[in-house]
Amino acid sequence: MQFDYRHFHIDCRARHADEGVYYARARITHIPQKSEHFRTHDSGDIDAFTNEADAISCARSWAIEWCDETSEAVAKAVAKAVAKAVSKAASK
Repeated sequence: MQFDYRHFHIDCRARHADEGVYYARARITHIPQKSEHFRTHDSGDIDAFTNEADAISCARSWAIEWCDETSEAVAKAVAKAVAKAVSKAASK
């Protein structure tokens, strides 16, 4: 299952293991703006399931949560940098 969410492209998969279970996995690619580079994050094995559909559903939920947390962290870092720059400019 592949889809876009926010500024990310998400590829959810299920890895079938020898012991008969399916491992949820996700590859998340940041869709770059003009001056940015591609960045990719691989989840590794998230959890094991008895069927492929449940594994893919888990990978989808995990990936969306990861994207939300990453977006919030970036937004906070940008806000902090802007506040610091404004404070520095105001003190001159």
